[in-house]
Amino acid sequence: MKRIAKALSAGAAAAGLLLGTAGVAQADDASYLRYTDEHGITYYDNAPSSRLAVGRVICDNLRFGGDPRAGFNFVSNAMVSQPLIDAAQRELCPETLEGPK
Repeated sequence: MKRIAKALSAGAAAAGLLLGTAGVAQADDASYLRYTDEHGITYYDNAPSSRLAVGRVICDNLRFGGDPRAGFNFVSNAMVSQPLIDAAQRELCPETLEGPK
């Protein structure tokens, strides 16, 4: 199970790199990590790299108009909480809060 989760984290990071970043707002990794720490928001092993990887995938999904949990399997999908999605939007991709134009 631990091996699967590590593979998922690596896959999420790779997906984030493949999709790249779009939009005007800059991602602020430090403020995202600080926000998740201050609000007790975790993901899997709670490693900063895991939280950043999943946050970037959430943002990419939102930028392309999809479900923020798209692409995660049922195990990791359950770990993508609404507070984690909110933190990613607030700190990594605030432009996704604006809604359609």
